[in-house]
Amino acid sequence: MQMIGKFNFFSCRAGWQTCLIILVLSFAFNSMAQGSPVVIATVGNSANVPAGRAVIREAYSRIGVEIEFSSYTAEEAIATSNSGVVTAELQRIDGISQDYENLVQVPIPINIIQGSGFSIKYRFPITGWHSLRPYRIGIVRGIVFAERPTRGMNVTFANGYEELILMLKNDEVDVGVMPRIQGLAVTRSAENAEIIEMDGILETLFLYHYVHNSRLDLVESLTPVLKQMLLNGETKRIHEQAIATMKAIE
Repeated sequence: MQMIGKFNFFSCRAGWQTCLIILVLSFAFNSMAQGSPVVIATVGNSANVPAGRAVIREAYSRIGVEIEFSSYTAEEAIATSNSGVVTAELQRIDGISQDYENLVQVPIPINIIQGSGFSIKYRFPITGWHSLRPYRIGIVRGIVFAERPTRGMNVTFANGYEELILMLKNDEVDVGVMPRIQGLAVTRSAENAEIIEMDGILETLFLYHYVHNSRLDLVESLTPVLKQMLLNGETKRIHEQAIATMKAIE
């Protein structure tokens, strides 16, 4: 019994009773930490979440770590994970650590996102983000893949995808930018049939898992597991299964 956590009983210079108390408390603290599930922030009501969640659930199970998911708005999710209130962010685009310095990127993609434009009154072809510049653009606050390339454009922010749909219907914006899978899921319903996907994809991006810098051990453990899952096709299989399940529910 040389060490529990970071406490070395035999190098303790206090009285033996005090050292014993510290040892017991250290053991109890470590046991609690190991037994508590890792809380992962997700964006609520996002059709892109189920596939990423399925991949991450499998990866954490392989390293023997219990997890639970907590749903937020997109803006709240990134702020909560960056502050350390939760341990990790389910999935975000590459490089967000530049703006959210406490989040460490696990360098293996777990999902993919395609940005699309949806509109009621416009049908012009999309050839890139610059195609949207002349129009009133609606995006969801905290969705970084849409925030960055539309900076300097005529942008109105919604707090969620439901609000963005209402903004389109109320003619508050000309084009709503959403992940393609999200937009298609929304526009399948009869009440939103007037909203049409525009011709062309704005951008296709990989999504990565992010962990708060207080748990770098998770990054080290997850990286080889996710790499193996990606290379042997398991990530793709899990992704396809999650999408099929979601479509069946709809």
